[in-house]
Amino acid sequence: MPRSTLLDEHDQLAQNVQFVARVRMACIRAAREVLAENQDTPGNPLRVSLARSVLTFTDLPGSGMAPLIAADPAVSAQAATAGTSTDPNSAQAAVTDEQILTAVRDAWNIAAGVSADLLANTTG
Repeated sequence: MPRSTLLDEHDQLAQNVQFVARVRMACIRAAREVLAENQDTPGNPLRVSLARSVLTFTDLPGSGMAPLIAADPAVSAQAATAGTSTDPNSAQAAVTDEQILTAVRDAWNIAAGVSADLLANTTG
């Protein structure tokens, strides 16, 4: 499966107004989920802190998170299948909302600063 180049991820996704808006909404949905999760969830205080930051309508859930989501392997690969130089929205349009939501959920701990050691100690 092809993957976008770093420049493609930047130009066709992270800087695309529609992609940024979709990431923003996915972050808001994920923030709501995090605020409803069990307090015993590994990294919960950091995860909740990020959720509150997202919901304060800073630029974090949009252009701040878009590069992280654009670099997700599944998102990047899907964008690479349809990106054309003649249609600036083709790459972002190829990525489904569910792929963006999954990428946001998968990246939540990274963005929140939850260490891999903490996660490993609670699951192993």
